[in-house]
Amino acid sequence: MKNLLILALFAGIIACNPKPIAKINGSIQNKEVDEIIVSNQLLKSNDTLKIADSSFSATLKVDQPGIYDFRNGKYGFQVYLKPGIEIKIDLDIANLKEGDYSKIAISGKGTDETKLMLKVSALNASVMSELRNMLALPPDSFETSINNYKQELTTTIDSFKAAGNAGKHFLDRINTIASIQISEKYMYYIMYHPRFAPNDTTSIPSAFFEAGNDIALDNEQFFNEMNTYKYFVLQKHDSQIAEMLKKEGIEQNSVDEASRHIDIIANLDVTQSVKDELGNQLISGYTYATDEVKDVYQKRYTEIIKNQEYISEFKSTLQKLEALQPGNTAPTFAYEDMNGNTVTSEQLKGKVIYIDVWATWCGPCMREIPYLKQLDSELHNMDIAFVSISIDGDKDAWKKMVENKELQGYQLYAEGEWQSDIIKDYAIKGIPRFILIDKDGKLVNANANRPSSGEILKKQLMELAKS
Repeated sequence: MKNLLILALFAGIIACNPKPIAKINGSIQNKEVDEIIVSNQLLKSNDTLKIADSSFSATLKVDQPGIYDFRNGKYGFQVYLKPGIEIKIDLDIANLKEGDYSKIAISGKGTDETKLMLKVSALNASVMSELRNMLALPPDSFETSINNYKQELTTTIDSFKAAGNAGKHFLDRINTIASIQISEKYMYYIMYHPRFAPNDTTSIPSAFFEAGNDIALDNEQFFNEMNTYKYFVLQKHDSQIAEMLKKEGIEQNSVDEASRHIDIIANLDVTQSVKDELGNQLISGYTYATDEVKDVYQKRYTEIIKNQEYISEFKSTLQKLEALQPGNTAPTFAYEDMNGNTVTSEQLKGKVIYIDVWATWCGPCMREIPYLKQLDSELHNMDIAFVSISIDGDKDAWKKMVENKELQGYQLYAEGEWQSDIIKDYAIKGIPRFILIDKDGKLVNANANRPSSGEILKKQLMELAKS
């Protein structure tokens, strides 16, 4: 009898602790690529599901419950995975392109949380589709719209909670995501209402600026597993730091500002992981800083960054930048043009090469295009190769932009987006980035003047072309 009791107890323990795996299968129509990525980078989880005849199936290792990205190409949504789940997903990417989450079919064991997440995503997508118009509304009308959204969101989550379909782990996270999504709408209003409604003299209510203040910024577990929360926390700290620097009247982009910024981060009452991220964000602008500010970053970055991966990355960036000094041989490139023909830097030797690293989604990149076209037109007969290298994730969007805007020069496409060779070779942290190379393939400037600089750049290009 005693042995039977022990066996029964052991069986009960096994039943209450499912294997750390999640079974996932389904079908996909109008796929972007032949694979699906299921990932949570913060949890160091990244799985690739191969698509065969529009179907996919896999068993994934899931050590702990969490919110994961489910993506095909650039389109996707979030799912809630946990040990023991068996989830079937049937979708059409054409619907996701339209922002329609309602047609994604979810079934299987333990999928109630994912179904709710899709409802929350659908509500958010609905508001985002109208956000441009909402941001032009007077403050009271905008708040009415947001309150309607908030009420529907709250009702949806409360109904799910009342049904007893999930535990505290999931509810804590979905409630936090909902609160962040609401607060973000107020942030957008503060940022863009003056632009979209320039004649509105109504003061923005102080309550708009306080939206999201009730969301705790010190949940380390959330910070280390949820991108939505992580970026919200960093944005809040960034805003607070910027406000402090502004109140202290410190000159922007100065040595004093750089030093004070580091001091503030070092003294924040936050976990080291938050300091690591804020510090890493700060030094990401290293390539655009003055030499004096660069010196501050080099001397003091280890005061705020302890993450060895970030430290190694910065050291690697410094080494790359050293190799990108004027007069050094420029890194080579080889990319396909609109017709699928490969264009290389070696083929362009004997000409001055002016490179524009850009993407269709980049606003500042778009603003440089008219100036670049004018420059190309004025210097068309000189020994200058104007090379535009796109890091778009959507190749079709790049092609359409090139055709619709009748872009000139060499229009090339770099696979891999931020992991492409041009990004790595030139330690690029932000775009647009312009690069100037002389006729011998030597670097003139790895962070050259933009086309909008006008005569300064034009004169430099002409002098190099005549040399």
